[in-house]
Amino acid sequence: MPKISHSGFTVVPNWFEHNEAFTLLMDAEIISFDRLMTALEADTLLELHGPWQGSDYSGSDVTESNQRSLARDYLQLLEDYTHYSWHSPYGLCIDARTFGNGENREAAVDLAKTLAGLKYEYPLYDEEDNSALIQERAVAGWDSWIRSDIEAEIQKKLGLDVDLSEHRDDFWDALREADIWVEAEGHRDVTMPGIFDMPFLEVMARKAVSAGHVDVEFSELDVEFGREILGVWMAADYPDEPRTWVHPDQLPLF
Repeated sequence: MPKISHSGFTVVPNWFEHNEAFTLLMDAEIISFDRLMTALEADTLLELHGPWQGSDYSGSDVTESNQRSLARDYLQLLEDYTHYSWHSPYGLCIDARTFGNGENREAAVDLAKTLAGLKYEYPLYDEEDNSALIQERAVAGWDSWIRSDIEAEIQKKLGLDVDLSEHRDDFWDALREADIWVEAEGHRDVTMPGIFDMPFLEVMARKAVSAGHVDVEFSELDVEFGREILGVWMAADYPDEPRTWVHPDQLPLF
């Protein structure tokens, strides 16, 4: 490691003056001279500031995609500091002792220019990865909140107590048929405009009911749309069963 202090005065390492990558990073305010010197003196990694940082409470799909895509493409230069605790912060670091020196000089300059462009020009590094990330969030969201929220809305608006746990593929098919696109929302979530509207809920309710994934006992039999959906299923599955109507506006009980 180069000596950077002497008698209380900071001494710039000899190689620094010829390190174009550091100059580019400082000009773009991705690093500062003081933080660079601190990292060298403490023998620690140097954090890069820009649109590749975030956490559960900051950043976006763009910053998260940038972070993982840059770490993938500049594996020899960048350190991924994703942490899976606290607020799950993520970002990128470099080893200031070797960055921009020797064999990695050209690659470091290329990276520095790329980072500056992301910070001040177009903020998204890899559009394909960004789309993949949003889809990954949606897939994870099915188990964490989407399925349960749709079941709750079907219960509220259609009166049907359905179980959609076996209808994940039906959900994606219904999205495509309804031309509903998954959109990024917040720091690490997604939204799908229209999935809680009646037309979409009715499609999902019919899928569940036709598969027998409905609890009639806990369904509200006085909700019109729910009655119609249940009636079609019962008529198809139990055509010869005697029916007793307890109320003109209610479904038959067997």
